[in-house]
Amino acid sequence: MIQIHLAKSALEHEEGINVLWIQLAPLPQARKTCVQLYLPPGIHRARNLNDMEEDSSGILSIPEPQAAADLFIEIFTREPIVCGMYSITIEVTYTDEAGAATSVKRGIPLKVVADDEAAELVADPEVVRRVKELQRRADTFTPDPYIEYPPAKLIRLDASQMSEWEKKYRVDGAIEL
Repeated sequence: MIQIHLAKSALEHEEGINVLWIQLAPLPQARKTCVQLYLPPGIHRARNLNDMEEDSSGILSIPEPQAAADLFIEIFTREPIVCGMYSITIEVTYTDEAGAATSVKRGIPLKVVADDEAAELVADPEVVRRVKELQRRADTFTPDPYIEYPPAKLIRLDASQMSEWEKKYRVDGAIEL
């Protein structure tokens, strides 16, 4: 039902980036399907690369659960984390026609390595190819025409100089209270 692939065999412990490819099998009995990721501390994720609906807590809604779905999610580290083995868990929850909720979890091991071991990382060519296809589709998307705003004209005021209008209408004098 759930297959998970990583773009790289490991994640760098500092400023590392990797991509998860989550394959969901068709669920003919499902009406509503949601996918949630559980990441270890120190590992973060970006919005999904498929532009699927996602709420603020990171739960993805699958619009057509009766068809197979591919999700691509970028994971990364912001700060250095301890090297070693971690686990990422993917939970798929769906409601069937009778209203019964079912939850299926699947985990994938994630190795976090030091920067000097990063040269030994192996990339999965299929994940890389699919992510590039997504990027090509995003590049061919033509957004609505936009309005270009030219830079504002910079007006410099010199306190020692007065304009013609200022000279003409200025009232000099002291105010006494």
